[in-house]
Parts: sequence; C-alpha cells; structure tokens
Amino acid sequence: MSSHSTTTSSRDGRPEEVPERTSSGTTDGSDSLPDRQTIAQLSSWLREHRPVVVALSGGVDSALMAAISVEVLGSDAVAVTGISPSLSHEEQQAARLSARIAGIRHLEVATSELSRPGYRANAGDRCYHCKSELYDVILSVEELAQHTIIDGAQASDDSGDRPGMKASGERGVKSPLRQFGIDKPQVREMALRRGLPSWDRPARPCLASRVPVGTEVDRRLLQQIEALEALLSGEGFSIYRARCGGDRVVVEIDLEQLDQCADDRWRQRFEALARSLGITECWLDARGYGGPGPARLEPLIG
Repeated sequence: MSSHSTTTSSRDGRPEEVPERTSSGTTDGSDSLPDRQTIAQLSSWLREHRPVVVALSGGVDSALMAAISVEVLGSDAVAVTGISPSLSHEEQQAARLSARIAGIRHLEVATSELSRPGYRANAGDRCYHCKSELYDVILSVEELAQHTIIDGAQASDDSGDRPGMKASGERGVKSPLRQFGIDKPQVREMALRRGLPSWDRPARPCLASRVPVGTEVDRRLLQQIEALEALLSGEGFSIYRARCGGDRVVVEIDLEQLDQCADDRWRQRFEALARSLGITECWLDARGYGGPGPARLEPLIG
C-alpha cells in the first residue's frame, strides 16, 4: 500500500477518510485533486455498495479505482481482469502490477469475445459485445455473486455513442469516478500519489481496437497486432498503434518520439516481422498517433 493512503480505521473498524498528503507530510490544496467532500462522498458510496469487484485493465483509471476501493473496503474489494486474445501480454502484466501495488486481491477470468458473432463482425459496436462478455463472465462467478461491479470510467470520458457503456448500464455496472466528477487529470495525480506505475501511461485499448470497422476480428489478426506492437515497444516507443486489416498494416507513432528516434533501422525490422506474419503492405501515418484529419499514408520504407 502506498504511503499516501487516504484511509485509516475508525472506531467501528471501518475505514474513514483522511486528507491526501504530500511527501513532506503537509496537506496539499492542489486543484488537480478532488476536494475533501468529493473524496468523502466516494468513500461513503463504496461502503454503501460493499463488497465490490473492480473491472481492472492495464490502464490508470481502473487501477486507481482498485486502489481506492481496497483503501476504503479492505478485503471487501477485489479486482478482476478478463483474459482473452484481445488482451496483450503487456496489458495483462500492467494489470497484475497495478493490483500488486494497490494491495488488492486480483482474479483473472477467461473471456470468450471471439465466440460472439457481433464481436467478430466488428460492425462498430464491437465494444458492446466485448464488455457484455466480460461482465457476463464476472456475474457468473459464484463467489462474486453479491458484489457490486464497478469500472474505471471517469468524468473526462465521453458517454455519447459508447457501446461499452451501454453494455455496462444494462448489467448494473457502476462508475464511481464518473459519478463524483473525478476527471482524467485528477485520476493521474491521485494515481501518482499512490505510487501506481500506470499514472502517466498512455491509453492502450484492447488489440481489436486496431482493426478497421468492418474487418472481421479473429485470433490470428489479434496475434499479428500484438507481435507488431511488441516490436514497437521494444524499439523504445511508448505511444504507438499498429492498425491491421487484410494484408496491410498502418503504423501510428507519436511524432515527437518519432523525431527523437536516432536509429531508423526499426523500420526494416518492423517490415521484416510484418512479412513473416503474412502482411505485405507497411504504411506510416504521417499525422502521428491519433493525428487530426484523414490519414496521410507514406511507405514505411521509402
């Protein structure tokens, strides 16, 4: 547990809130943190909905939610991660590390998104079928039957046209960070103060998010994406994406990181791996990672 824990034991044995503190031991009034009332309300909400199970990915939002839950509820909080071909090994390891540092019990359950026709079809509502599978599996775990399922959705998330949120709502999944107005900058600051390694980690959605809408998702395609992105990570990039579909891949890399890369031979290594995986076309999106406007493709190797 971090030295910045926000809870202690009350007379009746339940955790109660104490202010966030800096490393010097003084109360920090930074605007990047939720106010005391918000923290108190969140803690009270968790106690009212105990026991809870946190849907834990490798990202910072769910990691913070897991950390807060165990601070407030102790053994009445558990984290669950769905394991499937759509979850990369890197994300699985990130979730494990977050759970270990938070000190929360962590379960890994097998999910079968690929068995759902709607998920494989990838028609634009893939996330609905993915989240439906995850929460249906959690609901089927006998020891979690009385738990409230909570996720890491926070106030900066756009709830409009989010198929995954629709699946969550249908299954009674709660989003305390969002409910109490805690946004992304606050999430990152709170995670940093708890020593969570994901505090500054870029968002890394599931592997299937790299597949163009309308292209069917299958195990082989997900494995191709994971292998290609593992190479990008090994080359020192941290903000990247390999969009795969058919026999081609489009690489997006943060432009600043790309400019700072002194060794351009990664391009040859990437293309060699792609060809070994059966991919014949390798393109680089000149907009960078998530750049504005339509794609501006250029050959990875000119």
